[in-house]
Amino acid sequence: MGMSAPYPPSASPPSPVEPRGRLLRHDIRFVPLLSGAAGRTAVRRALSVLALAALDVTAVFLGIYAALALKLVLLGEPVDSGAIWTVEQKALPIAAVTVVLLFAKNGLYGSREGRGSTARVLSSVTLATLIVAAILLATGWEFRTFYIFYSSWIFVTVLVIALRASYDSVTGALLEALRFERRALLVGQPDFVAEIAESLERTDSRRARVPYRVVGRHELVEGVGREDARGAAAGLRAALDPDRVDEVILTGGAVADRPALELLEVCRRRGLAVRLAPTTVELLSHSLRAIPAPGLPLFELRPPVLSGVAFLAKRAFDLVVGGLLLVALSPVLALAAFAVWIEDRGPVLYRSRRVGLRESVFDCLKLRTMRVGADSEQQALEHANEAGGALFKIRDDPRVTRVGAVLRRFSIDELPQLLNVLRGEMSLVGPRPLPERDYALLDEVHRQRYLVLPGMTGLWQVSGRSDLSFEELVRLDFYYIETWSIWLDLVILARTVPAVLSRRGAW
Repeated sequence: MGMSAPYPPSASPPSPVEPRGRLLRHDIRFVPLLSGAAGRTAVRRALSVLALAALDVTAVFLGIYAALALKLVLLGEPVDSGAIWTVEQKALPIAAVTVVLLFAKNGLYGSREGRGSTARVLSSVTLATLIVAAILLATGWEFRTFYIFYSSWIFVTVLVIALRASYDSVTGALLEALRFERRALLVGQPDFVAEIAESLERTDSRRARVPYRVVGRHELVEGVGREDARGAAAGLRAALDPDRVDEVILTGGAVADRPALELLEVCRRRGLAVRLAPTTVELLSHSLRAIPAPGLPLFELRPPVLSGVAFLAKRAFDLVVGGLLLVALSPVLALAAFAVWIEDRGPVLYRSRRVGLRESVFDCLKLRTMRVGADSEQQALEHANEAGGALFKIRDDPRVTRVGAVLRRFSIDELPQLLNVLRGEMSLVGPRPLPERDYALLDEVHRQRYLVLPGMTGLWQVSGRSDLSFEELVRLDFYYIETWSIWLDLVILARTVPAVLSRRGAW
């Protein structure tokens, strides 16, 4: 009667080192207590969500106010704050609640790295405006003009983006000053673990201002879920300490089901987040499509290629935006070309033989930044190559001219490629085309980048340019292909400008 029932063979009793109370405190099914690492994380997340929601509501208030005030100004009437508030207080609660709920649904209150881009904000505000308009019309509001909706949409969008950017800058600087960091434990095959560790420690601090610190590296082995684990499994189990680790990163590759599930269960019990760092091969699919099969769920992996309507939409975007950019930047291009010619009276354009769509070779146009005949000197400089993989880069290349160094710093030498875009050999945004020398060093997996048009800019340029390793460049290329949209192209083009002006990674 008073005795406890024995544990069935499939279950394990609580570890004496890890009492049941601690398991419950860190179990992600329970609300973390306001103590320990889990509690601090919960408090930070709650404060972040409240701050962002307050900024969004402020943007809605100011946006509607600005729209109404502008209408009074256009009509030549004085701006009456009292009259504006009388109108605004009727619509503000509906608009604010709609915006906050839609933002929450679209993940805009997620973690710093997962909140999404400007495109997600724009689409969310657009849908919120349509919903508010429908609600107000359905409740009997009469409008002689729909000015208030489209003007508020413009002001609210701009204010939300501006306030959120300011929030990210201020909190990012604060976290940087406090030396805040994510403590990551890497688990997987040693080769993949070493590669991911290098990428995290070398690049993340510049992009997100919250750097990763790798606190341990372990191979994924079976037995980590056992209380009496020994050897490597015991070492991994001991390393999964929520007081010393913020998240576990499971590197991609051939991962056996049993040890992976054991790891997930231990992390679940201890309240540790688990993230997957995919390999290049795992990013090759443009989408997954379920295929019915007897007794087994199957998914079709599609190659990274834009075709059909997507290709036509991207091509139309390239022609319109590329043509406008060529006209707008022609004075800069002309001045730079004159500077190249006046320095040594040599050719202005340099035609670099690059590999493009479906491995076709074309002349990639650039303003010449090296002395005449520089190509013939490359073989003698191979020993000085500072880039990994198939890339050839030298930080202080002796062949670069004085004018060429300036043009490279601000990527002005790339502007003639707008002609390649109009000719259909390149796209504004896409994987960077490689010279024939670099292409010859690629393996078959990396050559999958050439199933789409190469681009003038891409995620590689806005994420670090020459500071990135070749493997990081390939991963970004595949991620771009998998998640492509017109909005993503617009965001990358917009982010290219500050990336170029900051000169980060330009060499």
